[in-house]
Parts: sequence; structure tokens; C-alpha cells
Amino acid sequence: MTEARVLCYSIRIMVLTPDQKKRIAELDAKPPVAEAKPEEKPASSLSKLKMLWFTARTSARRVNLGKIVFLLAVASVALYFTFTYQIHKIDFRSVLTSGAGSPVSQFLRAIQLQKEKTDMLDKGQGQFLSGDYEAAFATAVAVQDLDPKDARAQKLIDLLADAATVRASREFDAGEIEAALTDVRLALRHRPDHKTATELSLRVAGQLLREAQAHHSKKEYPQAITKAQEVIKINPSDVVALSLLMRTNEDLLKRAGEFSLSRRYYDALEDVRQSLRIDPANLRARRLLNLISTYVEVPDVRLRGIIKSGGVAIALIQLPQTRSPEYAREGDVIKNFKILDIDSEARTVKLLQIHTKHEFTVALPKPQ
Repeated sequence: MTEARVLCYSIRIMVLTPDQKKRIAELDAKPPVAEAKPEEKPASSLSKLKMLWFTARTSARRVNLGKIVFLLAVASVALYFTFTYQIHKIDFRSVLTSGAGSPVSQFLRAIQLQKEKTDMLDKGQGQFLSGDYEAAFATAVAVQDLDPKDARAQKLIDLLADAATVRASREFDAGEIEAALTDVRLALRHRPDHKTATELSLRVAGQLLREAQAHHSKKEYPQAITKAQEVIKINPSDVVALSLLMRTNEDLLKRAGEFSLSRRYYDALEDVRQSLRIDPANLRARRLLNLISTYVEVPDVRLRGIIKSGGVAIALIQLPQTRSPEYAREGDVIKNFKILDIDSEARTVKLLQIHTKHEFTVALPKPQ
């Protein structure tokens, strides 16, 4: 009984009124209301970075083998050019604008030139470290001949000039004047504007002048001429050195005249020769030379013997006014005579008188 009552009650509830049905029909006819979407926030930098990385990885998976090879080739060429520039300092602009051949051939020639210069500069550095400054200077100049704009060659020349000047200063302080003169001249030859070398050269010139004056006072005229002329080379306007040479020339010609009057013709010729070192155009010296030559044109030179040593012929020559013969080989000079030829089979010697240019032959006397 109870269950039948509950069922009837449930059926009564499910029965709709006409108004309810109408309302339900209206609701069914209306379109569904769109739900409001939440406002999207802008992506953060981290999100963007993640998205780019994801895109890059996705794209990388799609790259084929040909593209990989191409990229590797481009990277290799770029690395080669960069390495070459760092090692050899190639000036790409000058290479590409030289207009000689293709850019590739120009670039390869430029690399070869740079390698050659680098090897030469390494050699010059080695010569510098070993103390051979003259050879190192020559090497640096050779690099400049290949490329006048090479800064490394000029840097090496500057370094060598400084080193040669320092060494010359030490030699000068030690009294080695000739060695100091050689080194300071070497520095000034390649760096004429080197201030320290210029100052040192003037100090060397002063010492040479004092030595030349000492030689002149002892009548050691050849040494006086040599050192006074070295002073003139350093300082062409040195009045004291010029005056010393003039006095030396006068003394030589005066003594040569005295030797000639006393028939010491060969000594006179030697003094005239020294005078002509000072002034080759000196008319007084040339007149005296011609006068003396008339007396020695056929000199009384005697051959005392011919011997052989190690397969080389040696002549025993006795000059006038000498007590004993002198040994001489071909090319040797005895006083004013040069040995031109020694013929051991013919037993003759051919000589040249240096000042008169007269050639003559002397022979051994035939055995009795």
C-alpha cells in the first residue's frame, strides 16, 4: 500500500504544467551563451627562449647532409682566412685590389710572400742574437726590398742600430777605436738619423784626430793620413783634420824631393804615392812622379832564384839599395813592384812598376 502511494506521488511530481512547458521551450530556443575566456598573459622571456630552442631543434632535424657539408666548408674557409691573417698578417684589401690574377691566386701569392719574409726575418733574428749585426742588417734590408712597407723589417733595423751603437760605445770605452768605428758606421748606414750613434761617431772622430796628430808628429805619415781621412768621412767640415792633411801632404812632397836629390828614388816614389792619396789631382805631386820615373823606368831589379813550396813557385827578388832578396809569389807587391808571373821552367819573373805602369822581365843568369 505504501509503495503504491509513493509511486503515485512521483508520477504526480513529473507532470509539467503548461507554463512550465512553455518556459522550457523558450529556453531550448535560445542559443547557448559563450563562456568568457580568461585573458592570456604575455609570454615571458624564458618562454620565448624555450620556444626558439624548440624551433631550432626542430629545424635542425630537418637539415639534410648537403647543407651540413656546405656549412662545414664555409666554416673551414673562414677559419683558414682568420688563421692566416693572425699568422701572416695578410692585407686582404691590398691583395684583392692588386688586379693581378684571380683573388684566390693573389691571396696564395701573398701568403707565399709573407712566409718567405717571415723565414728571412727569423734568420735575421738569429744573426742578431749571434752578434753578426752586419749580416742581420743585410737580411732586414732584403726583406724591405721585397716589401718596403713591412713594419717588422724596419723594427729589426731599429733594434740592430740600437744594439750596434751600444756595442760601439763599449768598444770605444775599452779603447778599441777601430772596432767602435766599424759598429757606429754600421748603425748610421742604416739609421742615419740615430741620435746616439751620431753623438758617438763624433767622439770616435775626436779620438781618431788625436791619434792622427800623434802619428804626424812622429812622421808616420801613412797612419796619419788614414786616420785623418776617417775623421773627414765622419765630419767633412772638420777644419783641424783638413788642415792636418794639408800639412802632411806638404811634408811628404818636401821629403820626396829630398829623396830624389839623394837618388833614393824608390823612397821618393813611396812618399809621392802617399801624397796622391790625399789629393790625386795634385799637380806638384804628379810632376815629381814624372821626374822620378825617368830614373827608375828600367830599374835594377835582380832575380836571385826560384823555388817551389807546396807546388807554388816563389821568386827571390832583390831590389836596388837592398842587402838581401825578398820572397814573393805571383800577385805579391814588393815596394813599388808587383809580381805578375813566375815561370820556373823559363827561369824568369815578370814584374810591373806600380807607379809608372812599366812591365819588365828579369831572368836568372845562365849557369856557366
